[in-house]
Amino acid sequence: MKIRLTYLTFLSVLLLSMTNLRPHPFFKQYPAYLFKGHKAKPILKSNPLGGMFRTMITDTYYSKDNMKHWRESTGLNFGGHYCFAYWGCGSNCQSAAVVDVKTGLIYDGPTAAGGYEFRSTSRLVIVNPGESASDCAMCATEYWVWNESGKKFIQVH
Repeated sequence: MKIRLTYLTFLSVLLLSMTNLRPHPFFKQYPAYLFKGHKAKPILKSNPLGGMFRTMITDTYYSKDNMKHWRESTGLNFGGHYCFAYWGCGSNCQSAAVVDVKTGLIYDGPTAAGGYEFRSTSRLVIVNPGESASDCAMCATEYWVWNESGKKFIQVH
């Protein structure tokens, strides 16, 4: 009886641990095709972030040298026809916005504590890449996908 109970306990722990082994999303699962047209001027009044963070958004959008140095990837850098811009908003805090290169409209991005990882040919954004949840409550790695029809991010995984 004791061996059977130990075996059942081991089996239940194994099954519970296997439910947390889902594979993480990857960039190729959410493809986006690069826009080849002319960039629209950002419409800063289309979102409150546009007025509050005008410089960070426009410098990233127009690929200013200082932003290339700090952010590496600027201009059309996300989801096929978007510019993903982000900036610090205090200790362990980063805010983001996306600018539609086709229309110039600005949309809210996800908040992070440990940065972002994104690609020009994918709609996936990894928030806090490589961070550990044990460091702080807001530092866990999250996966967000841009929903083109709803014009907003949806958390996946």
